[in-house]
Amino acid sequence: MWTMLATLGVGMTVAAVQLPAASAQPVPQHWIGYAQMAGTQFEAWLSDPASDAAARLQTWMQGGQVMPPPLIVRVWVAPSGQVQRVEFASLGQAQADADLRALMTARALPEVPPPDMRQPMMLELTLNRSEAQ
Repeated sequence: MWTMLATLGVGMTVAAVQLPAASAQPVPQHWIGYAQMAGTQFEAWLSDPASDAAARLQTWMQGGQVMPPPLIVRVWVAPSGQVQRVEFASLGQAQADADLRALMTARALPEVPPPDMRQPMMLELTLNRSEAQ
């Protein structure tokens, strides 16, 4: 198993987790590099001040409700680099779910995935309240 951590905007953290097949083969370095790039890009999308969805998600996080436990987000990326699909357990609020899904699927990643990389990528997304904005 391998992980990659990145800070995501205001009070968000993501870890990319890829579980290899039953055999304990090492994870190829180019998969790790791709996950790091994807994590950095998701960080930018989730903290984009020009994005209404990002602003709503951050406002929801600051709203005083109990924060959800870390989410496992499954991400499928097309050969073109477009994020085709994401799956995650509900945040408990329909608009927050829709905003997170929209933020992660609205654009293509800047690089195409390695052709041999297993999908979906597994991301662990932790939402935390920030002390200040």
